[in-house]
Amino acid sequence: MKIVAAFDSFKGSLSAQDIVTIVGKAVRTTLPNATITELPLADGGEGTTEALAHYLNASWQICNAHDALMRPITTKYAISSNGTTAIMDMASAAGLTLLSSEERNPMLTTTFGVGEMLKDAISKGCKHILLGIGGSATNDAGIGMLAALGVKFYDNHKREVTPIGKNLKLISSVDLSKIINLKTITIDVICDVTNPLYGPNGAAHIYAKQKGANSTEIIELDNGLRHFATLCTTNPNTSGAGAAGGLGYALLSLNANLKNGAEIVLETAQLAHHIQDADLIFTGEGKIDEQTLCGKLPFAVLQMAKHIQKPVIALAGCVENKDKLLTAGFKDVQSINALYNPNVPITELMKTSVAAENLYNTVVLILDKYSQ
Repeated sequence: MKIVAAFDSFKGSLSAQDIVTIVGKAVRTTLPNATITELPLADGGEGTTEALAHYLNASWQICNAHDALMRPITTKYAISSNGTTAIMDMASAAGLTLLSSEERNPMLTTTFGVGEMLKDAISKGCKHILLGIGGSATNDAGIGMLAALGVKFYDNHKREVTPIGKNLKLISSVDLSKIINLKTITIDVICDVTNPLYGPNGAAHIYAKQKGANSTEIIELDNGLRHFATLCTTNPNTSGAGAAGGLGYALLSLNANLKNGAEIVLETAQLAHHIQDADLIFTGEGKIDEQTLCGKLPFAVLQMAKHIQKPVIALAGCVENKDKLLTAGFKDVQSINALYNPNVPITELMKTSVAAENLYNTVVLILDKYSQ
């Protein structure tokens, strides 16, 4: 019997690696003749870069760059063992968490540091970039990144425009003559956002408030995005153009591929290969509910398994809408806390030692049931 454990993390409790190790231990204890394949995964959020680096046997690189307020910082990204693929998060250079609450203002922030990271990886021979763009502090339509790659932006008086959010409205011309050569570079963007560049569902109206913008600034930023789009040929209504304050739009203009995070991770982990001869697949994340069916990691695993008629059991700390999940195709969906006193506080259940024990016991019980 072959079993595959393919999990995202139980956020705040167990890492994806912790989970697959525990499931593996439970399998070996309960079914000593079974084989177990352990696949720590992610879906574009926390842990995605680490998961990709794991499968590509990547090594971490130090990179000097600038944060969203153009202050020098030291950041890092990973390069695969064959030296061709770089794995990085835009948030490590232009992330919201790098700024204090008082510093957050997408009128003043830039993605320049993201371009510096890309340029550094390309200078080291990387031909393929895997770029996560969640957690941005910016709303500059990616002009900061483009500036770092050599693009120049000018106003009506031929003065160079500083690439920050509030200056989008000032740009009257774009000079691409000095942009670095990207013809041999493939950029795959981990993007789970489908927003257009501007409008009621665009980057500014949906995300700028949480980045520090007030209502007046949100309108100004949205107008800036609208204006910038008139200077470009890329369709601003393309799904994902509004991701990371419009960074998605700039990346699309570089012919980047915007992909679902789970899709990239599953492809890199070669899940399709590993489940081809599996008898049972375990998957899960911290909470499984109706939202799981909107492209989260467990659903992506299920979709792949359904094509070859392999049974999938989902495990989580919390389960809601179980009937809908079963209707979607899961063989079973279980909370690892279902067997325990409902009065135990969630803070106790989320402790690493408690969650680890509950996960182990739940897998053992399930295996006992399905092996009979």
